[in-house]
Amino acid sequence: MNKDEVYEKLRQDIITNLILPGEMLNEKELMKEFQIGRTPLREVFIRLQGEELLKSLPRLGYMVTVLDISEVWELIELRRELEGFVGSLAAKRINKDEIAELKEILNSAETEKQNQVSNHNITGDFDTRFHLVLYEVVQNRKLKKVLLELNTNMLRIWFHKGFNKIDHNTRKDDLTLVLNALEAGDSAKAKKALENHVEMFANQMNKKFMSE
Repeated sequence: MNKDEVYEKLRQDIITNLILPGEMLNEKELMKEFQIGRTPLREVFIRLQGEELLKSLPRLGYMVTVLDISEVWELIELRRELEGFVGSLAAKRINKDEIAELKEILNSAETEKQNQVSNHNITGDFDTRFHLVLYEVVQNRKLKKVLLELNTNMLRIWFHKGFNKIDHNTRKDDLTLVLNALEAGDSAKAKKALENHVEMFANQMNKKFMSE
């Protein structure tokens, strides 16, 4: 594997809890497993550290950062507000090509469902790709950076709490409403639709916490 592929694999395994919080990464084992040199592997570690997925421990190596479950509601509140802001900005700034790209992503959602794409395939999931396009549309690098970090943390908590499925139809319906609002140039509706999309996640998370 090249270092970009190793980065994607480790990032996905950390987010989905295949590599657990607090676990130390064994550099030699990973070099052997991925057939990668020490220098590019450490570049991967530094990249993951920049996303706060790894923590460097002097003389020990790299450890997967520990989750703070108590932060979940703060993360949800913040993401709800920022996603709404993205919706309101995107409705004003989106162009025809970007609308077409979002339509293509939603069309691919049916193929993903038919092929039963793994819920662990977080980078290729239609929901993830839809949001990434919106973050590019708003043309605000700081906002994009914060939202990517929020999304990563929320996904880690999602998998840590044992969720194994995010309802496909509900997510597609939510994002279809977002797309309709964007196509109409309606900032208020786009804002509300994205806030509701995050609220769906919050409701499922709340049910999970209440049942424990």
